[in-house]
Parts: sequence; structure tokens; C-alpha cells
Amino acid sequence: MKNLILLAVLFVIICNDSIAQQNYYGVQNSKRKGMINAMMNPAEINNLTKKVEVSLFSFNLGLDNNVLSVQDIIDNPDVLENIFEDIEGPVNLRTDVSVMGPALGLRFNKWSFGLTTEIKAKADIIDFNPDLGSSIIESANNDNNQTIINIPDNQRVNATGWMEIGILAGRKIFDTDLHTLSVGANFKLLLPGSYTNFGMDNINATIIYSEDEVLLTDAQGSLNLSYDERLENDDDFNVEDDLWRGLSPSGLGIDLGVNYLLKRDNKAFLNLGLSLKNLGSMGMGNNQINKYYSMNIPQNEYFRTDDLEGSIEEIEQQLVDSGYFNITNNDADARINMPRTLSAYAEFSPVKIFQVSLYGQKRVSNENGNFNLSSADLLVLTPRLVLGKFELYSPWMQHQISGLTGGLGFQIGGFFVGSQSIITNVMNGNNRADVHMGFSLGFGS
Repeated sequence: MKNLILLAVLFVIICNDSIAQQNYYGVQNSKRKGMINAMMNPAEINNLTKKVEVSLFSFNLGLDNNVLSVQDIIDNPDVLENIFEDIEGPVNLRTDVSVMGPALGLRFNKWSFGLTTEIKAKADIIDFNPDLGSSIIESANNDNNQTIINIPDNQRVNATGWMEIGILAGRKIFDTDLHTLSVGANFKLLLPGSYTNFGMDNINATIIYSEDEVLLTDAQGSLNLSYDERLENDDDFNVEDDLWRGLSPSGLGIDLGVNYLLKRDNKAFLNLGLSLKNLGSMGMGNNQINKYYSMNIPQNEYFRTDDLEGSIEEIEQQLVDSGYFNITNNDADARINMPRTLSAYAEFSPVKIFQVSLYGQKRVSNENGNFNLSSADLLVLTPRLVLGKFELYSPWMQHQISGLTGGLGFQIGGFFVGSQSIITNVMNGNNRADVHMGFSLGFGS
């Protein structure tokens, strides 16, 4: 039980002090085509700038939320104590971390191939009810009060990590001096790490708290708790050795893409792309515990929550003994669906030194499902100054969670560094913080 509490504390620390990633928005539409571009759309493997592309490393870190700006936290580190005050809608937070290891791309006449490695991690709060958050804080402060909770949709706290090994293949359907049409696919071997999910669905309850006790009454709803069973035992779980479960493959994923080039003087004048990403799922193995709790506490009957203590098994026994809770196990159901998205982009290069790109992404899976990973809807406009091997770009993004952000970055050959939010953070603060950086080499013409 102590490990589960530690995981919750770690999640709060992540929300408070760290940054994490989405994608390489801005640099992924670079005029220099490398493996970052092919990860955005596998059909771009056919447009590699060099015949051989070697990506040595890249990472992308970012945090999005709809409650606090970066400046709010800098100005008042204690602002989290009142985070749920004056909030009308659900609280959402998305963190994603991506570290891309060695990757190789090979371009031939009509066929191109690639190999990629990537480690990903996510920690999300999805549609968390602010009234419930306020009641938890007030309960912790022993305030005398009563809160009525009505949550019709599933709200989740979710954290996971996994590794992907991708094999890319692309082919040019036709290629002339004016037009090029290409298709591509990225077949990914999925290696799961750790998965934790806490989901509350269709919750209706009255919470009464005072200095002496916290009571539930007139309460109905269901809860999903999924976690690695080794978290229950401090002596058996070692983060360094066990978090990634030995990196055993347990799923397949696929990205599909199509790309069209309109050329002028044998250079791309207009580049259009469409891709469907993250089709597939991965199993979490025999160590994953997946439990469903249903609750029914009639009006004028009360259950005291502050008396719950002990191990998970001991707490569960207390819940069952109360007669208000029913618990079922369904460990075989712990298969995690990838965050499926549909994306499209257009890159327009009217003159040699200038390019502007528009990238859009739409989620096509339900992120409220307990075993679906989340992804954000967004739109990114990126003007780019191109001076030979040097590129200066400024991505401006409308994000589903954090709203409008503006950033800046530069690329020299295969090296790039930038942020999608640094400009708006410096100007007036926004609800996103991020950074991306990477380095690759190219050989051949």
C-alpha cells in the first residue's frame, strides 16, 4: 500500500515541477527531411534529404494543463493548495515524454527503409472533477463541510511507460519532375513497462467531513484500479530492474501514411501529408492487477472512509465487510490501446529562404476508456526562415488542453533545439512548458 501512496505523491511532483513531451512540433516539418519527419508520417521516409540518415538521439519534453500557467507556479509555489477554487469545468493535465534512441533511414530509387527505437512515458489527469478535488483538500484540512459530487463521465488519473521498436518501409508510387506520390508504413514492436490507472465512472455521492471523521452517504458509482502487483510489496519491486518488465514484447502497432510533393525546379514547392498513427495495443502481462469496485450507499446510511488502513487486501476486506462495495477482478482484460490519431499537414515554400507549414492532429479514440491512452487535438502553424543549413522556426499551437502557445527553435544541419511555448511564457505565461532537442547525421545525396 505504501508504494501506491508513493506513486500518487510522485504523480503530484510530476504535475508540479517537471516537464514532458508531445511531438516535435515545428521541427518535424523541417525542410531537412530526417527520421523525425518519418516518425510524423512514415511516407516521409521516401523524402530523406540524404540517402543514409542516422539519428543519434532526440528527446521532447512538455506539460499541458488547463488550470495553471507556468507564471502562476513561479509567482506563487503554494498555488496548488487552492488549485480547485473557482474552476467550473473538468481539470485536465497531459504529460508525455519521448526519448528517441538510435534510428537509421535508407533511401533507394523507389523504396526506402528505416529502423527506429523510442521510449515513451505518459502521466495524465483526464476530466477530473474540481468539486471532488476541493473536497479531498478540505477533508485533508479537517474542515467542517459537506460536498455533493455528481460525475456522469469517467475521470482518470493515469501513468504508463513503454518502448517501441519500429521498422519503416516506404515506396514512391510515381515520381516525375513535377509530382511525387509516396506511401509508407511503420510497423512497431511494443514493449510495455508499467501501467497504473485510477478511473471513477458515474459517481454520485455526498461527502461529509469534520475534524473527527469523513463520511460517504447517498453514494453510487464504479471505480477501476489497475496497477503492477509488485507495487504492493516494497521488497519485491525495484524501479530500475522491474519498471520495464524486462522489455518483453507484448503488442504490435502500426502507422500508415501518404505523401504528395508538388515540385518546382526539382525542389518541393508544396508538401502534403496524411497519416493514421498508433493502431494497435499491448498486453501488460501476468503481474498486472485489474480490479473493478462498485459502490452503493443508500441515503441516511453512512460509510466512514478515514478508518480505512492497512494493505490493499485489508482495505478491500473492510470495503466488502461494510456491505456497500462489490469487488471483481478481471486481470485478463489489462490490454492497453495506443493513442490513435489522424494527422494532416501542408508545407508551402514560395521562395528558397521561407517556408510555412500547417499541422493538424485529431484524436480518433476515446480517452475516457480505462485502457485507452490519451492524445490531444491540436493545430500548429510554423513559419520558417531557411538560410542554407540553418533554419529558424516559430511554432504557434492551439492545443486542446493548454490553449494558444508560441515558441521558437533553430536547426543547423542535423542538430536542433527549441520549444513550442517559450515566447508566450516569456510574454505573459501560458499553460504549457516544453523543450525538444536532437542530433542526426546524413550521408550521400
